[in-house]
Amino acid sequence: MLTPEPGQPPEAGGGGWIVLGVLNEILLKLANQPDLRSLWEEVCASARWIVPSQRLCVVLANDGGGARIAARYQRGTFEYGAPEGGGVVVDAWMVAALEAQRPAWFRGPWDEAREADRARAWLLADDPDVVFHVPIQVYKKTIGTMLFALEDQRQIDRKALASATTYALYVGATYTTLKNSLDLAAASAQLREQNDELERVQIELRLQLDRVRAAHEAMLEMSTPIIQVWDGVLTLPVIGTIDSARAARMMEEVLDAVVRHGARFMIVDLTGAQAADTSTIDHLLRIFAATRLLGSQCIVSGVPTAMVGRILESGGSLDGIPVFSTLKSALEHAVGALRQQAQPARR
Repeated sequence: MLTPEPGQPPEAGGGGWIVLGVLNEILLKLANQPDLRSLWEEVCASARWIVPSQRLCVVLANDGGGARIAARYQRGTFEYGAPEGGGVVVDAWMVAALEAQRPAWFRGPWDEAREADRARAWLLADDPDVVFHVPIQVYKKTIGTMLFALEDQRQIDRKALASATTYALYVGATYTTLKNSLDLAAASAQLREQNDELERVQIELRLQLDRVRAAHEAMLEMSTPIIQVWDGVLTLPVIGTIDSARAARMMEEVLDAVVRHGARFMIVDLTGAQAADTSTIDHLLRIFAATRLLGSQCIVSGVPTAMVGRILESGGSLDGIPVFSTLKSALEHAVGALRQQAQPARR
């Protein structure tokens, strides 16, 4: 098991090869990446200017205490994720780097079997002399590490170390910000999808409600079929129960038909009506009274026995309204009355 060797490398050449302007330009590029894949590609490409390594591997911590490969870089070639078949990194040597709070070096020779982990085997493929670890941190919390495979530890001088550390801190902040923005964008997209689905459901509900209303209107029209059975004689067969909405519709239809046809008689046939409550009886009595006010004689036929009792219990009265047991009798009465009214005119 290899252990990291923290500390500063000895002063050696290459101290002036990086300038602050180049580093600042690199950091600005990171801040403008549109997604995590682009971020790691830019991180790997830019890190080569800071630490000229043979191979570069970005390892991120996961929630299970292990690690996973986010990106790899080798001689200008960028690869996203772990080597094929690598999956989650379980190599204790790489996981240990995530626990370090400072840059450190892992020295060779690499005696342990590299096949134990494909990511480790990939990083050590060129037999580097040392692996340089720089922690990626956000608010002093290590979220990952950048591992540089180097031929010689002396390739890292103090300025390169300072630049790499600053760079890794900025990478951590950029990664967290970008990931949060992507998570927010994904949540917003999901919310938009939910809103679209909700609007679709609302539209469907409105359409269903319109269909129900149309069906209800059609039912009301069918429930108040006013029929002209003779010149000046209309009949309204009432079938089933009568609620407030239906009674109001009956009142409207009856008055409109009486005026439109100039009806002298309106026969309300209750043969098919069900037993009604006090409210229903009151609605019927109002229809009878309103018909009389328009100059039309209201005739009632087929009053159910149960309804007679309800009419008496409600205190209502059919005084002045002809009542017949059948629709035929009511029609004969109305036609006979019309004929009697017409006889004096013929003389």
